[in-house]
Amino acid sequence: MKAERHSRSRIPRQSAAMLLAPYKDKVLVVIPARYGSTRFEGKPLAVIDGSPMIVHVMNRAAKIRNADAVIVATDDRRIKDVVEGAGGVGVMTAASHSTGTSRVREAAAYFLHGIIVNVQGDEPLLPVRAVENLIAVMQANPQLMMGTLAAPSTDFDDLFRPDVVKEVCDGDCNALYFSRSPVPYTGFAVPARAGATRTVLSGDLAGIKYLRHIGVYAFRRAFLLSYNELRRGPLERLERLEQLRALENGYRIGVVICRSTSIGVDRPEDVTRVRKLLRRRAVPLRKKVEKKSRSR
Repeated sequence: MKAERHSRSRIPRQSAAMLLAPYKDKVLVVIPARYGSTRFEGKPLAVIDGSPMIVHVMNRAAKIRNADAVIVATDDRRIKDVVEGAGGVGVMTAASHSTGTSRVREAAAYFLHGIIVNVQGDEPLLPVRAVENLIAVMQANPQLMMGTLAAPSTDFDDLFRPDVVKEVCDGDCNALYFSRSPVPYTGFAVPARAGATRTVLSGDLAGIKYLRHIGVYAFRRAFLLSYNELRRGPLERLERLEQLRALENGYRIGVVICRSTSIGVDRPEDVTRVRKLLRRRAVPLRKKVEKKSRSR
Protein backbone atom coordinates (compact mmCIF):
# COMPACT_ATOMS: atom_id res chain seq x y z
CA MET A 1 0.00 0.00 0.00
CA LYS A 2 2.83 2.36 0.82
CA ALA A 3 4.51 1.71 -2.53
CA GLU A 4 1.22 2.33 -4.34
CA ARG A 5 0.68 5.69 -2.63
CA HIS A 6 4.29 6.67 -3.37
CA SER A 7 3.99 5.87 -7.10
CA ARG A 8 0.82 7.90 -7.41
CA SER A 9 2.37 10.91 -5.74
CA ARG A 10 5.09 11.01 -8.40
CA ILE A 11 2.60 11.39 -11.31
CA PRO A 12 2.80 15.06 -12.35
CA ARG A 13 -0.41 17.05 -12.52
CA GLN A 14 -1.17 18.63 -15.90
CA SER A 15 -1.83 22.32 -15.69
CA ALA A 16 -5.11 23.81 -16.88
CA ALA A 17 -3.20 25.58 -19.65
CA MET A 18 -1.84 22.27 -20.97
CA LEU A 19 -5.29 20.70 -20.90
CA LEU A 20 -6.90 23.64 -22.71
CA ALA A 21 -4.12 24.19 -25.28
CA PRO A 22 -5.67 21.96 -28.00
CA TYR A 23 -8.92 23.93 -27.70
CA LYS A 24 -7.55 27.50 -27.75
CA ASP A 25 -8.75 28.20 -31.31
CA LYS A 26 -11.86 26.04 -31.12
CA VAL A 27 -15.03 28.12 -31.36
CA LEU A 28 -18.28 27.68 -29.45
CA VAL A 29 -21.27 29.83 -30.44
CA VAL A 30 -23.71 30.37 -27.57
CA ILE A 31 -27.12 31.96 -28.17
CA PRO A 32 -28.64 33.28 -24.91
CA ALA A 33 -32.44 33.23 -24.98
CA ARG A 34 -34.64 34.13 -22.02
CA TYR A 35 -38.41 34.03 -22.05
CA GLY A 36 -39.23 36.88 -19.68
CA SER A 37 -38.22 40.04 -21.54
CA THR A 38 -39.81 43.16 -20.01
CA ARG A 39 -40.34 44.78 -23.43
CA PHE A 40 -41.33 41.61 -25.30
CA GLU A 41 -42.23 38.56 -23.24
CA GLY A 42 -41.69 35.26 -25.05
CA LYS A 43 -39.58 37.00 -27.70
CA PRO A 44 -37.48 33.94 -28.71
CA LEU A 45 -40.70 32.10 -29.63
CA ALA A 46 -42.15 34.93 -31.74
CA VAL A 47 -43.07 33.44 -35.11
CA ILE A 48 -41.39 34.95 -38.17
CA ASP A 49 -42.41 33.47 -41.53
CA GLY A 50 -43.52 30.21 -39.98
CA SER A 51 -40.63 29.58 -37.58
CA PRO A 52 -39.85 30.80 -34.04
CA MET A 53 -37.24 33.55 -34.00
CA ILE A 54 -34.78 31.45 -31.99
CA VAL A 55 -34.82 28.85 -34.78
CA HIS A 56 -34.00 31.55 -37.36
CA VAL A 57 -31.03 32.67 -35.22
CA MET A 58 -29.86 29.10 -34.63
CA ASN A 59 -30.04 28.24 -38.34
CA ARG A 60 -28.06 31.36 -39.24
CA ALA A 61 -25.43 30.55 -36.61
CA ALA A 62 -25.13 26.98 -37.97
CA LYS A 63 -23.83 28.51 -41.24
CA ILE A 64 -20.77 30.02 -39.54
CA ARG A 65 -18.04 27.97 -41.22
CA ASN A 66 -15.30 28.47 -38.64
CA ALA A 67 -17.48 27.64 -35.62
CA ASP A 68 -17.11 24.18 -34.11
CA ALA A 69 -20.39 24.03 -32.17
CA VAL A 70 -23.60 26.00 -31.66
CA ILE A 71 -25.80 25.83 -28.54
CA VAL A 72 -28.75 27.79 -27.17
CA ALA A 73 -28.59 28.77 -23.47
CA THR A 74 -32.04 29.36 -22.03
CA ASP A 75 -33.98 29.56 -18.78
CA ASP A 76 -37.22 28.17 -20.16
CA ARG A 77 -38.15 24.59 -21.02
CA ARG A 78 -40.41 25.76 -23.87
CA ILE A 79 -37.48 27.39 -25.66
CA LYS A 80 -35.28 24.34 -25.08
CA ASP A 81 -37.97 22.05 -26.53
CA VAL A 82 -38.36 24.22 -29.64
CA VAL A 83 -34.59 24.31 -30.18
CA GLU A 84 -34.19 20.56 -29.84
CA GLY A 85 -37.28 19.94 -31.97
CA ALA A 86 -35.55 21.90 -34.74
CA GLY A 87 -32.39 19.78 -34.40
CA GLY A 88 -30.39 22.12 -32.18
CA VAL A 89 -28.74 21.79 -28.78
CA GLY A 90 -30.38 23.48 -25.81
CA VAL A 91 -28.73 24.03 -22.42
CA MET A 92 -30.77 25.01 -19.38
CA THR A 93 -29.33 27.87 -17.31
CA ALA A 94 -30.42 29.75 -14.21
CA ALA A 95 -33.35 32.15 -14.39
CA SER A 96 -31.49 34.66 -12.20
CA HIS A 97 -29.10 35.99 -14.87
CA SER A 98 -29.46 39.73 -15.42
CA THR A 99 -27.40 39.83 -18.64
CA GLY A 100 -26.93 37.68 -21.72
CA THR A 101 -23.18 37.50 -21.10
CA SER A 102 -23.76 36.04 -17.65
CA ARG A 103 -26.01 33.35 -19.15
CA VAL A 104 -23.45 32.59 -21.86
CA ARG A 105 -20.77 32.32 -19.18
CA GLU A 106 -22.72 29.66 -17.28
CA ALA A 107 -23.28 27.55 -20.40
CA ALA A 108 -19.73 27.98 -21.73
CA ALA A 109 -18.23 26.73 -18.46
CA TYR A 110 -19.27 23.19 -19.42
CA PHE A 111 -17.16 23.34 -22.61
CA LEU A 112 -13.43 23.70 -23.30
CA HIS A 113 -13.54 25.83 -26.46
CA GLY A 114 -11.02 28.68 -26.32
CA ILE A 115 -13.18 31.26 -28.13
CA ILE A 116 -16.79 31.82 -27.13
CA VAL A 117 -19.09 33.78 -29.46
CA ASN A 118 -22.18 35.32 -27.90
CA VAL A 119 -24.85 35.68 -30.59
CA GLN A 120 -27.88 37.51 -29.22
CA GLY A 121 -31.09 35.50 -29.52
CA ASP A 122 -32.87 38.44 -31.14
CA GLU A 123 -30.67 38.60 -34.26
CA PRO A 124 -32.66 36.58 -36.88
CA LEU A 125 -30.77 38.37 -39.68
CA LEU A 126 -27.37 37.50 -38.22
CA PRO A 127 -24.57 38.55 -40.64
CA VAL A 128 -22.83 35.18 -40.93
CA ARG A 129 -19.78 36.31 -42.94
CA ALA A 130 -19.13 39.17 -40.50
CA VAL A 131 -19.16 36.72 -37.58
CA GLU A 132 -16.68 34.53 -39.47
CA ASN A 133 -14.41 37.57 -39.89
CA LEU A 134 -14.71 38.37 -36.18
CA ILE A 135 -13.69 34.81 -35.28
CA ALA A 136 -10.73 35.02 -37.67
CA VAL A 137 -9.60 38.28 -36.00
CA MET A 138 -9.76 36.63 -32.56
CA GLN A 139 -7.79 33.60 -33.77
CA ALA A 140 -5.13 35.81 -35.37
CA ASN A 141 -4.76 38.08 -32.31
CA PRO A 142 -4.36 35.97 -29.16
CA GLN A 143 -3.81 39.08 -27.04
CA LEU A 144 -7.32 40.34 -27.87
CA MET A 145 -9.71 39.38 -25.07
CA MET A 146 -12.96 40.56 -26.65
CA GLY A 147 -14.37 41.61 -30.02
CA THR A 148 -17.68 42.71 -31.53
CA LEU A 149 -19.39 43.91 -34.73
CA ALA A 150 -20.65 47.23 -36.06
CA ALA A 151 -22.20 48.48 -39.29
CA PRO A 152 -22.40 51.98 -40.81
CA SER A 153 -25.82 53.61 -40.50
CA THR A 154 -27.30 56.66 -42.19
CA ASP A 155 -30.78 56.18 -40.74
CA PHE A 156 -31.63 59.41 -38.94
CA ASP A 157 -34.31 57.78 -36.78
CA ASP A 158 -32.01 55.00 -35.60
CA LEU A 159 -29.62 57.58 -34.17
CA PHE A 160 -32.28 58.63 -31.69
CA ARG A 161 -33.71 55.19 -30.89
CA PRO A 162 -32.34 54.02 -27.50
CA ASP A 163 -32.83 50.40 -28.60
CA VAL A 164 -30.26 50.94 -31.38
CA VAL A 165 -26.85 51.10 -29.71
CA LYS A 166 -24.32 53.43 -31.32
CA GLU A 167 -20.57 52.83 -31.33
CA VAL A 168 -17.43 54.93 -31.74
CA CYS A 169 -14.05 53.43 -32.75
CA ASP A 170 -10.47 54.63 -32.95
CA GLY A 171 -8.33 54.47 -36.10
CA ASP A 172 -7.34 50.86 -35.39
CA CYS A 173 -10.95 49.66 -35.07
CA ASN A 174 -10.92 49.40 -31.29
CA ALA A 175 -14.09 50.48 -29.48
CA LEU A 176 -13.92 53.85 -27.75
CA TYR A 177 -17.51 53.95 -26.49
CA PHE A 178 -21.02 52.53 -26.84
CA SER A 179 -24.14 54.57 -26.19
CA ARG A 180 -27.89 54.60 -26.56
CA SER A 181 -27.58 58.29 -27.47
CA PRO A 182 -26.23 59.62 -30.77
CA VAL A 183 -22.42 59.54 -30.73
CA PRO A 184 -20.53 61.48 -31.92
CA TYR A 185 -22.57 64.69 -31.64
CA THR A 186 -24.90 64.99 -34.62
CA GLY A 187 -25.74 68.68 -34.65
CA PHE A 188 -29.42 67.76 -34.90
CA ALA A 189 -32.17 68.09 -32.34
CA VAL A 190 -34.17 65.04 -31.36
CA PRO A 191 -36.76 64.51 -34.15
CA ALA A 192 -40.33 65.43 -33.26
CA ARG A 193 -41.69 62.39 -35.07
CA ALA A 194 -40.43 59.13 -36.53
CA GLY A 195 -40.17 58.35 -40.22
CA ALA A 196 -37.71 61.08 -41.24
CA THR A 197 -34.93 58.88 -42.62
CA ARG A 198 -32.13 60.95 -44.09
CA THR A 199 -28.36 60.99 -44.45
CA VAL A 200 -26.68 62.42 -41.38
CA LEU A 201 -24.39 65.39 -42.02
CA SER A 202 -23.10 67.74 -39.36
CA GLY A 203 -20.80 70.65 -40.09
CA ASP A 204 -17.16 69.60 -39.71
CA LEU A 205 -18.32 65.99 -39.23
CA ALA A 206 -19.92 65.85 -42.69
CA GLY A 207 -19.61 62.37 -44.17
CA ILE A 208 -18.61 60.65 -40.92
CA LYS A 209 -19.65 57.01 -40.61
CA TYR A 210 -22.07 56.57 -37.76
CA LEU A 211 -21.79 53.03 -36.47
CA ARG A 212 -24.67 50.85 -35.30
CA HIS A 213 -23.65 48.10 -32.90
CA ILE A 214 -24.59 44.51 -33.81
CA GLY A 215 -25.29 42.17 -30.90
CA VAL A 216 -22.43 39.71 -31.37
CA TYR A 217 -19.48 39.34 -28.99
CA ALA A 218 -16.42 37.10 -29.10
CA PHE A 219 -14.54 36.31 -25.88
CA ARG A 220 -11.45 34.42 -24.82
CA ARG A 221 -12.74 31.65 -22.59
CA ALA A 222 -10.76 32.74 -19.50
CA PHE A 223 -11.83 36.37 -19.93
CA LEU A 224 -15.50 35.41 -20.23
CA LEU A 225 -15.37 33.17 -17.15
CA SER A 226 -13.92 36.06 -15.11
CA TYR A 227 -16.17 38.75 -16.60
CA ASN A 228 -18.60 38.76 -13.67
CA GLU A 229 -15.71 39.55 -11.34
CA LEU A 230 -14.98 42.85 -13.11
CA ARG A 231 -16.24 46.02 -11.45
CA ARG A 232 -19.50 47.41 -12.83
CA GLY A 233 -18.75 51.05 -13.49
CA PRO A 234 -21.02 54.11 -13.64
CA LEU A 235 -21.09 54.15 -17.46
CA GLU A 236 -22.40 50.59 -17.65
CA ARG A 237 -25.04 51.39 -15.05
CA LEU A 238 -26.07 54.60 -16.79
CA GLU A 239 -26.24 53.25 -20.35
CA ARG A 240 -27.35 49.73 -19.30
CA LEU A 241 -24.76 48.27 -21.70
CA GLU A 242 -22.70 45.41 -20.27
CA GLN A 243 -19.91 45.71 -22.89
CA LEU A 244 -18.90 48.99 -21.23
CA ARG A 245 -17.66 46.92 -18.28
CA ALA A 246 -14.67 45.80 -20.35
CA LEU A 247 -13.80 49.37 -21.40
CA GLU A 248 -14.24 50.77 -17.90
CA ASN A 249 -11.83 48.13 -16.58
CA GLY A 250 -9.18 48.96 -19.18
CA TYR A 251 -9.69 46.10 -21.65
CA ARG A 252 -9.64 46.56 -25.40
CA ILE A 253 -12.60 45.56 -27.57
CA GLY A 254 -11.72 44.93 -31.20
CA VAL A 255 -14.41 45.86 -33.74
CA VAL A 256 -15.08 44.30 -37.14
CA ILE A 257 -17.04 46.73 -39.32
CA CYS A 258 -19.35 45.09 -41.84
CA ARG A 259 -22.00 46.07 -44.36
CA SER A 260 -25.03 44.55 -42.71
CA THR A 261 -28.72 45.43 -42.71
CA SER A 262 -29.27 43.15 -39.71
CA ILE A 263 -31.62 44.53 -37.08
CA GLY A 264 -32.25 43.20 -33.60
CA VAL A 265 -35.76 42.48 -32.34
CA ASP A 266 -36.36 44.51 -29.19
CA ARG A 267 -40.10 45.13 -29.42
CA PRO A 268 -43.08 43.40 -31.11
CA GLU A 269 -43.11 46.00 -33.90
CA ASP A 270 -39.55 45.00 -34.87
CA VAL A 271 -40.87 41.60 -36.00
CA THR A 272 -42.65 43.34 -38.90
CA ARG A 273 -39.41 45.06 -39.94
CA VAL A 274 -37.58 41.71 -39.93
CA ARG A 275 -40.31 40.04 -42.01
CA LYS A 276 -39.98 42.77 -44.64
CA LEU A 277 -36.19 42.40 -44.77
CA LEU A 278 -36.43 38.61 -45.04
CA ARG A 279 -38.85 38.85 -47.94
CA ARG A 280 -36.73 41.49 -49.64
CA ARG A 281 -33.70 39.19 -49.39
CA ALA A 282 -35.72 36.24 -50.69
CA VAL A 283 -36.57 37.96 -54.02
CA PRO A 284 -33.02 38.06 -55.51
CA LEU A 285 -32.36 34.54 -54.17
CA ARG A 286 -35.51 33.22 -55.86
CA LYS A 287 -34.55 34.93 -59.15
CA LYS A 288 -31.06 33.40 -58.93
CA VAL A 289 -32.53 29.89 -58.46
CA GLU A 290 -34.96 30.39 -61.35
CA LYS A 291 -32.16 31.62 -63.63
CA LYS A 292 -30.00 28.60 -62.76
CA SER A 293 -32.97 26.30 -63.41
CA ARG A 294 -33.58 27.80 -66.88
CA SER A 295 -29.93 27.47 -67.85
CA ARG A 296 -29.93 23.69 -67.32
